[in-house]
Amino acid sequence: MEELKPLIRIQEIDLVIKRIELKLNKEIPESLQEVREGREKAELLIRQVEEKFKENLKKRMEIDLEIKSIEERIKKHSQDLLKVNSNEAYRAMLKEIEEEKERKSQLEDQILELLIQEEEIQKEKRKAQQEAERIKKEFSEKEKMLLQNKEELLRRMEDLKKEREELASSANPRIYRLYIQIASTHGGIALSPVNDGFCSVCQMKVRPQLMEELRKGEKIVRCENCSRILYIPEIQEPSG
Repeated sequence: MEELKPLIRIQEIDLVIKRIELKLNKEIPESLQEVREGREKAELLIRQVEEKFKENLKKRMEIDLEIKSIEERIKKHSQDLLKVNSNEAYRAMLKEIEEEKERKSQLEDQILELLIQEEEIQKEKRKAQQEAERIKKEFSEKEKMLLQNKEELLRRMEDLKKEREELASSANPRIYRLYIQIASTHGGIALSPVNDGFCSVCQMKVRPQLMEELRKGEKIVRCENCSRILYIPEIQEPSG
């Protein structure tokens, strides 16, 4: 049926537009979200190492302050030794000085350990920066590709909609309304080609009488099972 030709193309366009909209509204936004999360992961790698470095530095500064405080106490105790009047007080003061020196030695060991840790943290930071740069580069390229794809899809959809408008304006209004009605309740597929005597969509065998009507092309023939408009593929125009 000649009047079905524009509708066959309209259905093709509608299905392509539907796929494009899925990409634009779901697939591309989800992929862009992955890009954002990837970048955040890269930034987190560096922040985590920087936090470790800051914590290391903070501990060293705290220990440095404590060592300075111990040195002040040792100095004071050493001066106080000259003022004590008994052997017992002298021995007690010496013991305090030794304990302070021992504590200072322990703290200096901790400083040394933290300095060794700092070297490891610096190595870790360099590795994290390299990894972050790699991740950022990878996701920047992916983002660029996604945005280019988005622009191409938008242009493609605009062209398809223009073509659809032209086809819809040239279609038989009555048949076009029927197409819209069926498509809206059947997943966007209102027309079904008949292949080997079967409806391609629902696989229901088409009765010989209906096949004869299809061949004549004098009226709309609908599938008795799924209610879609049937057509013989030979009348379909090549899609552009």
